[in-house]
Amino acid sequence: MDRALPGLIERETEASRLADLVDGLRGAASTPGRCVLLYGEAGVGKTSLLRAVAARPTPDVQWLWGGCEPLLAALPLGPLIDLLDHLPPSLGAAVRSGRHTPDVLAGVLALLRERATPVVLVIDDVQWADSATLDLLRYLGRRIAGTRALLVLSYRDDELAADHPLRAVVGVLPAAATLRVPLAPLSRTAVAELARRAGRPAEGLFRTTRGNPFFVTELLAGRAGELPASVRDAVLARTVPLSGAARDVLELAAVVPMPLEFELLDTVLAPEPGAIDECLRAGLLEADGETLRFRHELARRSVESALATTRAASLHEQVYHALCMASGAAAPGAALRRVHHAERAGMHTVLTTVAQVAAREAAAASAHRQAATLYALALAHADALPRAERAALAVAHADECQRTPALDDAVAARRFALDVHRELGDRAAQGADLRVLARLHWLQGSAEAGKPFAQAAVDVLEPLGPGHELAMAYATMAQLHLLDEPAEAARRWGRRALALAEDLQDVEALTYALNTVGTAELDTADRPESWARLRRSLALALEHGLEEHAARAYTNLVALALAHRHHAQVPSLYGEGLAFCEARDLDLYVARLRLRRAWGALETGPWSEARAELDQVATMPGNAPLEQEHLAYLGALLALRRGEPGARAYWLDLIAGRSRLRSKPWFAPPAVLCAEAAWLLCDADELARVAAAGLAVALRLGEPWRIGQLCVWLQRAGHPVARPDLALPAPSAAELAGDPRAAAAAWAALGCRHEQALALLGGDEAALREALALFEELGAAPAAAVARARLRDGGARQVPRGPNARTRDDPLQLTARERQVLELLAQGLSNRAIAQRLHRSPRTVENHVAALLAKLGVASRAEAVALRARGQIQVV
Repeated sequence: MDRALPGLIERETEASRLADLVDGLRGAASTPGRCVLLYGEAGVGKTSLLRAVAARPTPDVQWLWGGCEPLLAALPLGPLIDLLDHLPPSLGAAVRSGRHTPDVLAGVLALLRERATPVVLVIDDVQWADSATLDLLRYLGRRIAGTRALLVLSYRDDELAADHPLRAVVGVLPAAATLRVPLAPLSRTAVAELARRAGRPAEGLFRTTRGNPFFVTELLAGRAGELPASVRDAVLARTVPLSGAARDVLELAAVVPMPLEFELLDTVLAPEPGAIDECLRAGLLEADGETLRFRHELARRSVESALATTRAASLHEQVYHALCMASGAAAPGAALRRVHHAERAGMHTVLTTVAQVAAREAAAASAHRQAATLYALALAHADALPRAERAALAVAHADECQRTPALDDAVAARRFALDVHRELGDRAAQGADLRVLARLHWLQGSAEAGKPFAQAAVDVLEPLGPGHELAMAYATMAQLHLLDEPAEAARRWGRRALALAEDLQDVEALTYALNTVGTAELDTADRPESWARLRRSLALALEHGLEEHAARAYTNLVALALAHRHHAQVPSLYGEGLAFCEARDLDLYVARLRLRRAWGALETGPWSEARAELDQVATMPGNAPLEQEHLAYLGALLALRRGEPGARAYWLDLIAGRSRLRSKPWFAPPAVLCAEAAWLLCDADELARVAAAGLAVALRLGEPWRIGQLCVWLQRAGHPVARPDLALPAPSAAELAGDPRAAAAAWAALGCRHEQALALLGGDEAALREALALFEELGAAPAAAVARARLRDGGARQVPRGPNARTRDDPLQLTARERQVLELLAQGLSNRAIAQRLHRSPRTVENHVAALLAKLGVASRAEAVALRARGQIQVV
């Protein structure tokens, strides 16, 4: 087959790699599907490269193209709307109706898996994707290996801020099934060659364009002679010969940041066919079926930026009215398009109304970030609305913000609504505002600040008699007391909420109360009936579409499974909960689930999984203060266990009381971890102090796991206490009885390898060697050093050496050779090439690479190189 790809320059390697992947999908012995990340600056030639590969004669491969557009608020599932004609009827109906993303996830995956012929699915400009599309791409990317498909994501990496949500998506794609294809600007030589082909001088061309292919092409397509000072000038110079009618078409297309339908064009302008042909011949626009679009987004922006303000506003207003009359006025995303043009036209009178319509559509599609943005836009232009309507709009805005980390915005909106409802004397609405404000403070990690609001809600609502809001207020009071020590008030308020909800047959209040009561009961005892309450809460929430209550149920089920060491249950609960929350923009709960999964990995290993989860949370945009605090807490624990620099100060401050946690992460009890930290910091006095103080609280509450672990730490520190008169978990009971082997076996049965190794430190030489092996496997350098010291003190021979002084001083505990290997990996060398460079065997290099990846907590060479490229690996 002819592999030549004409028209490309300095893209031969990338084109060949993509062509190989496409060809690999064909035939009986097809290779697994892959995800291709194609990225570079605007105009670098991503689309041109893909079109060149797609143009090869491969009739048994279908190419599907979808794109994201730079609208004011991203169009939910915009790329799938482009593909409606290629989707099965049921999937197309799901996209059109805005049904929940899980229906779409399964449908698109089935489309890729079940096709008789291979498919290449291209999604362009993913930097503009809405959250529902990002969830879809994450879902497909992690399962693409099970298909005969390529998922090609093109995006502008120079437009991605550090907290851009796309970074979180590409960061979790499986390395083995993901190919990263960066496109660099053209070299000076390539630019000169393009100038030669165009019969133009190359002088100054590279300096002006910096090798950007689009800039080069546009400049060379302009008139010979004086070199334009900018690409904008180059693009605009090509419009000069156009007739007035053609320029009208061009300007209209410029204000529509997505393909311009001929129907819309005819409604606004009714141009002569010759005007459209002029634009096509000039190479500025291209026709694609029933639409026109600029050949490149940079060209569209150039024309748009040259429009006078009044001319642009007039065009936007005409487009708005045309969209209202168009045959697709009720199509998915139509309201969002009207919002964009109404805002740009300054049509503030209609903007509030149409933004609310678009916000409701986004919320129904579980695109809560977009919904919050649209409600905020509506509020910004709602001064003319009656106060009651503005309050209702603020409530809707707060509800959508509450589902994302934008909790401060939610509080501000609810406070405004509360003020209005007080002015209007609407006590039922006041009660609702107060109890939601109480819960928002809880979500921010400040239960004490929320309690007065919850009590005020009860005081306002009780005189009004039984009803939904009163049941919800009781349930909120219960939640606000969950962290009390003891949590008796949570159980008492929760049972009041349960009783009222049952009487009223109020599903939401019942779901809420079941969750809180079950959680409060499981705080101290592992009761089957309490687990049943939690699972019933989840089932009701899922059945009735109560998204946030379902997310909370998943989060608490995971946390309590961890607290009671039911680690075998965690993967399925975590996987279901994460998929549910990610598909619905419930970022607050995504972060909480990931943090709990990180703690689980710290208990069971491997710690690289804990690091990966923490990194994912760190890259999420706009984390709430509570999540930031727990992220720092667990990150500092991992760093201390690994012996990384910087962790000592965090734990010294926490142990001494110089810093405090606003909200204690009860799934990872601070008293127990402060005792461990004091041990790692070699401070026996502080260990005894914090363990004794924590034990007194745990005994008062009757928490068996915390009591057992704190008693064990006191015994390890030489301060044994009388054994409490209650049944302790098997690992703690065995170690307190002087049987470290039995304790280690009990921890091992639970999957807790770090605790297993700590228990073995109290045993004989064989036990110490087992502990050392476990610590080294986990990467627990300080604890491994303790095991070595105890072996040597006991007279053991041939104790394995730890890292040398240079390695200990390295920020990441890398050896000099591992640093050298990393630098060679960054140069793109294979293991064999590195072996030749270092005069070592390939097997030795493989071992160095494996050790390097383990210490960095990454799964592939590409991820290690990416960390280095992003500056996350300190150069020493």
